[in-house]
Amino acid sequence: MTGIRGIAALWVMLYHAQQSAGKIFGLPFLEQVRVFGKGWHGVDLFFMLSGFILIYAHERDFHVIRKDNLIRFAKLRFTRVYPLNAVVLLLIAVFVEFQPAFVQWTRTTFDPFWFSRGAFVRTLFLATRWFLPGSGEWNQPVWSLSLEVLGYAMFPWLAFCALRVARKWQLIGIASLSLAGSLVVSASQGSLFNPNGQLAVVRMIACFVTGIAIFRLWTLTAESGMKWAGRITAISAAGIFIASLSYRGNAVFNFFFASLLYGLAFQRGFVNALLSSRIAVFLGEISFPLYLVHVVPLLWLRYFLLSNAAMYSHIQKSAALICWAAGCILMATVLHYFAEKPFHALGRRWAGARVRQ
Repeated sequence: MTGIRGIAALWVMLYHAQQSAGKIFGLPFLEQVRVFGKGWHGVDLFFMLSGFILIYAHERDFHVIRKDNLIRFAKLRFTRVYPLNAVVLLLIAVFVEFQPAFVQWTRTTFDPFWFSRGAFVRTLFLATRWFLPGSGEWNQPVWSLSLEVLGYAMFPWLAFCALRVARKWQLIGIASLSLAGSLVVSASQGSLFNPNGQLAVVRMIACFVTGIAIFRLWTLTAESGMKWAGRITAISAAGIFIASLSYRGNAVFNFFFASLLYGLAFQRGFVNALLSSRIAVFLGEISFPLYLVHVVPLLWLRYFLLSNAAMYSHIQKSAALICWAAGCILMATVLHYFAEKPFHALGRRWAGARVRQ
């Protein structure tokens, strides 16, 4: 599960890089790679993984809703996302303080309220998609974390209900209806393709609920599903790849993600082996800071090259994109070891031991 999180983060990065690959970085062939163009689906995979991992870690806590467990869960979740987000936001604030021309460019290109005080407060509190008034961004990937926090708030009650579902067909039905329902709502609003506005809360809830249901399905088929797990992951991975090559494959991704997570839970097959490699696991470990830090440097690089395009060759522009990727991985690694992990340890001490039921 760590490895697949790393692949999802890398996929999102490639999606964002592709949008600037042609005229700006001199790599027009990258714009034709359809797999990269589907990278926004990596966020759906994050949402689904989150539901799965949360109930895996907290299954024992919410058979009964208790105040002590709710408080402990809130402390753990708070230290999981808020401190690192605050560190990255402060780094961005220091950077843009010395880049007034870049700030003006983002406001002209995207939204006049980018890097505004109101947007700073909403970003700090991960509230950019809480239906609050105002617009603008400081760190665009925070939109999904804002929805993730809403998922955390719902999780204890979702887990409480899911732990009472004991029939496999019911769990399959819940997952299928959740994903199908989100597609219907998104399509009805014209937002089937990469919706990341306020409507994205539907996208999050569907994937979050599906992740929880898949975990329950796995626990109920722990023995019978073992012999099929390797084939399920292989078929699911193949389905995701084929859908990535299609112009019309958006509707099926989440269904393949669900079957992939179910198969991976058994830790069988060559897909599981690939995702358990050192590189995949390393990317998974730094996936959260990597997701947070990659967009603003890319935007700045776009601004810089658009402003100074005549000064650089195609080779230099392409090298700049490679340096961006390497720099983001390096920064994410530093943040993982010197911010994310210490805050996790602090959160575990703050939350204290699990309360026995």
